[in-house]
Amino acid sequence: MLYKHPGPHKIQGDNFDYIIVDGDKVYDAIKDGWFRTTVEAKTGPVKPKPKKSPVSGSGTRKKTKVK
Repeated sequence: MLYKHPGPHKIQGDNFDYIIVDGDKVYDAIKDGWFRTTVEAKTGPVKPKPKKSPVSGSGTRKKTKVK
């Protein structure tokens, strides 16, 4: 089941439209603006948080001066 907001059906306290699609048609429906959850339908797609890459030389050891 996929969702769009707004729509004619009362679901989870808000109005959504929904469709039921076969598994092989899910990606095509998502490309057409349907969402997997009501939250995504209302707020937009959830984007994964970017991973922070370690900065080169940012170890925990203290640097010492060489005399």
